[in-house]
Amino acid sequence: MRRVFPCALAACLCLMPLRATAVVVNFDDLPYEFVLTGTNYAGLSWEQGNAGYQGNIGAWHTPPAKNSNPNTPPHNVINAWGSTLIGIRFPTPVNFEGAFFASQGDPSLPLTPGVRVHGYLLGVETEVTGWFTDLDTHPDWFAVNLGNVDRIVFESIPTEGGGGWYGMDDLAYTPVPEPSSILALLTGLVGIGGIAVRKRN
Repeated sequence: MRRVFPCALAACLCLMPLRATAVVVNFDDLPYEFVLTGTNYAGLSWEQGNAGYQGNIGAWHTPPAKNSNPNTPPHNVINAWGSTLIGIRFPTPVNFEGAFFASQGDPSLPLTPGVRVHGYLLGVETEVTGWFTDLDTHPDWFAVNLGNVDRIVFESIPTEGGGGWYGMDDLAYTPVPEPSSILALLTGLVGIGGIAVRKRN
């Protein structure tokens, strides 16, 4: 039988990707009409948006119950005033997987026909998705899949009055393992391999 030396086994294991636990932000612990912008809710920085409907400055907040279309009730978040550019900052780089999107739910508002996401790392835009246009009162999953970003900016297509509303729920991301964690794993595996070699000798 062919032997696999511990050091070689450790090297193979080190090539396997480290899998962090996915984080899902569902907003369900928030009250209705809660303003997230300027807070660190769920450990994230919720940014102010650009001017939306009739020049009003945008913000993240939970909508009133009658206008809410969450994927998992009772709450989701919306881009207040239909802000067409509004971001979220992560404390460390992540792989942003996506979220559920729906129309705002109030037919009197200028709902957006499409949303896309810009990914940034250290202040530099690294990638932008295509337009997600499956927006109605039923939330649908937008598989964003932006890797290694520390900030994301949601862009919506403006309509009447310069605003473009949407609702977002169950935002999902996975933290990117830090280099120190990878180094610690490498060191540990090599150490285990060395001990095994000494015991065999």
